[in-house]
Amino acid sequence: FTGSLDITRRDEIGQLAQSFQRMTEKLSENDRMRKEFISDVSHDFQSPLLNIKGYANLLMDSGLPEQERQNYAKVIQSETERLSLLTKQLLLLTSLDQLESPLKPIKFRLDEQLKEVIRKQRWLLEEKEMSLVMELDEVAVTGDPAFLEKVWENLLSNALKYTEVGGEIDIRLTEGKDEVKVAIQDNGAGIAEQHLSRLFDRFYRVDHSRTQQVEGTGLGLSIVHQVVKLHGGLVQIDSKEGVGTTFTIILPKL
Repeated sequence: FTGSLDITRRDEIGQLAQSFQRMTEKLSENDRMRKEFISDVSHDFQSPLLNIKGYANLLMDSGLPEQERQNYAKVIQSETERLSLLTKQLLLLTSLDQLESPLKPIKFRLDEQLKEVIRKQRWLLEEKEMSLVMELDEVAVTGDPAFLEKVWENLLSNALKYTEVGGEIDIRLTEGKDEVKVAIQDNGAGIAEQHLSRLFDRFYRVDHSRTQQVEGTGLGLSIVHQVVKLHGGLVQIDSKEGVGTTFTIILPKL
């Protein structure tokens, strides 16, 4: 892919040479992305597997105190769940990539779906003593409810992860003439400006180590972006480090 054609002609041969050069550059980029993807997947599987292996070896010590045994078992359980989530998200992304139209659109109440997603996370809101404000118009949209549910789950999960104890989450659903908007706002860690352009890249993770240690897969926002795009929608991000983040999903009413 590194070769280049030294052809400056303006006739058909020149046009063919330009097309060939563009094709070579595209293939080179695809090859680079494929290798990078394989490297990222391998790394993300290797890390939890090494942790599971290491702590499993420690558990084989018959003289290990019971408290330490429970702590090691919790680490193994946590890393197993992480691997399970990573596998599920990779399968979901694969299905989105391989099919031109994997959606099964139906008309459904979006406000009711949002309430159900919030209800499932109610325990975590209470555990972190967080307040949640909802303002939901009664809106019906045409889309794939199974895929759109993943969008709200990922965005709400992120808001919960990166907002400190006692924080606040604001969820609004508004209906316009030709579109609906879902805004999920938190007053959490926020995202530095240099990260915003790469948030939808697969396996890209923002380092929040200064505030808290959170292990994610780096695939959630890629899923959000791809699902919304398949629905003909748009994802907007407004974030300021140390202030909070707002994700706004704009979907056509159809």
